[in-house]
Amino acid sequence: MRIDEIHQLNIPPAEISEVRKYNPPRDGKAYYFSEKGHQLRNVRLFEIDKTTAVTANFDTKPDELCNKSYNSYVSKKGATYLFLWFCPAHGHCYGFHVIPGSEGRKDPANSLYTFLEKAPEVIYYDFACSFSEYTKNRESGYYENTRFFHDIFHGYSHKCSSIFKSNRILGFKGINTSICEQFNSYIQCIKASCKLMTQEHYTFYLQFFIHQWNNKKKESFLKNLKTAIAGYQ
Repeated sequence: MRIDEIHQLNIPPAEISEVRKYNPPRDGKAYYFSEKGHQLRNVRLFEIDKTTAVTANFDTKPDELCNKSYNSYVSKKGATYLFLWFCPAHGHCYGFHVIPGSEGRKDPANSLYTFLEKAPEVIYYDFACSFSEYTKNRESGYYENTRFFHDIFHGYSHKCSSIFKSNRILGFKGINTSICEQFNSYIQCIKASCKLMTQEHYTFYLQFFIHQWNNKKKESFLKNLKTAIAGYQ
């Protein structure tokens, strides 16, 4: 009953209106959650966005706050980075957007809200605890049925509640929460050449390699599926 009362306060997401047409060279983003790839909503500005204080996200300040920090070799000034979404069960890449620095909570929150009609039931993210708090303080209606978990690699370093630990989920062995790290290794082959490209050429080049990645993942999944069916029969 208490959960139902809390959800009654949630702000519903904005209506879908395809506010921006699919144009990766212009926008530096390409998401394939829908057939057309159009942006469905605009990001809304809330009162909480007008302050930069970390504690503003909380009604009561926690005893310990998880922090996300980067070493200098991970986040270099003047470099361009990518944020991508993957299916951890099948390895499929749903697309990307270009970001000026290392990703934060805003990148996953805004990319899902603007391009995906309905939020996923489960999200694995290296900063899931703060990401969950971020979404609940803004688009609570959109993310009201979403559960947030740390990926297995980053989860060990967090000080927050065990409810964000992904390895406690039943059937977790079939989920690859490190798929992003594997894609980073795969895309290293184009890193040097991309430094010399315009955004138009870069987005085309990247879309091609994502297409190749998705085809390989699909072939691997179908092969495993055929093996499983043969064993069952």
